[in-house]
Amino acid sequence: MIKSSISRLLLVALMLPVTSTGSVKAFEAEPWANCLYNNESIMCRRTFLCETAPCKRFKLEWRDGISDIYSRTRDGMANNVGFYQDTHGGEWLLRGFAGSFALVNQANGNKIIYDMTLVSCQQSGLSDLCNSPQ
Repeated sequence: MIKSSISRLLLVALMLPVTSTGSVKAFEAEPWANCLYNNESIMCRRTFLCETAPCKRFKLEWRDGISDIYSRTRDGMANNVGFYQDTHGGEWLLRGFAGSFALVNQANGNKIIYDMTLVSCQQSGLSDLCNSPQ
């Protein structure tokens, strides 16, 4: 009985998120995924930076070592749309589709597609963002 209680407590403790600086909980990075930056393929991964869902802040890390944090500034007209700001002050429109998403920089038109290849993007609800020439 005591052994099973200790085992349960250890299991619960291992499942708890790790707390980062302050009161924000940083969850583990998701696995590397196929991503596109202006239609060029590069692996990236996302880490949510929040305590509860819905999460309005995440880090996007590229395989080449570059990363940035995106924070939601306001909601869009639909549930799958929102506006985000990066740590450099860039304004991005986020549009979600079936677990993936696109970020479009409002000033320079740069596009990030998360968790899709160019072919899968062209066949998805984000096709208008990955079919256009750069």
